[in-house]
Amino acid sequence: TGLSKGELWAVKLGGHGVVTDTNVAWKVTRNVPNRPSPLLIGELLFMVDQDGGVVTCLEAKTGTQIWRERLPGTGSHSASPVAAEGRIYFFNENGNGTVIEAGRQFKVLAENKLEGGCMASPAVAGKALYVRSKTHLYRLEQ
Repeated sequence: TGLSKGELWAVKLGGHGVVTDTNVAWKVTRNVPNRPSPLLIGELLFMVDQDGGVVTCLEAKTGTQIWRERLPGTGSHSASPVAAEGRIYFFNENGNGTVIEAGRQFKVLAENKLEGGCMASPAVAGKALYVRSKTHLYRLEQ
């Protein structure tokens, strides 16, 4: 919801008309992103707030917070995180890239720096990750 102060609402299925508190299963108001999209992986929901680089992991069914941690490096996040093979990839506007494990514990797997900041969300194709910075287009693949 909203661009100035984001909130994340889980709305119950089957409702009609105006959404009221009786239609809301849960809501989160802290560290909710304004630009980057949340990411659902299995039963976990991951999101990174735009300004602080704080990643939050929630149980999708209940909204219960599993963990909340700040990513290494500084900079705002406009790009949405992407997931592949049990990992989540984050890129910020300063070009810092952080890879974490997609799980119930916060674990940084890798940190990188790309020339030029990243505003656009990366794309996954096969085993490659495509990242567009302000100055370059990268294809990352092992």
